[in-house]
Amino acid sequence: MANYGLRKVLNFLGFIATMLIGIAMILAMIVNGVNGGTITGLNLRGATAAEIIVFVANIFAYFITIIAGFSYARSKRSVGFMIAQIVATLVIVVLVVLCNVI
Repeated sequence: MANYGLRKVLNFLGFIATMLIGIAMILAMIVNGVNGGTITGLNLRGATAAEIIVFVANIFAYFITIIAGFSYARSKRSVGFMIAQIVATLVIVVLVVLCNVI
């Protein structure tokens, strides 16, 4: 019987979440355009304190999710899992930094 510890399950969920976040950001960019609407959006010129706090919380959530996903991909010792994780991570970073798609 397989041994599914809590840590392994959480790392797996982090891997899946990273993939889904990357896909959601790509879809949002396709539907809304680079400068169009956003998923949660942040315009620093008119942002309220609550919007800035939500933006920072999202960044922390993405960071934690990406770390957990990398732990899972590394544990699989498969090039495919690592490539998928790296691609999803790059999509998230590029779209957050360049396009403000979060």
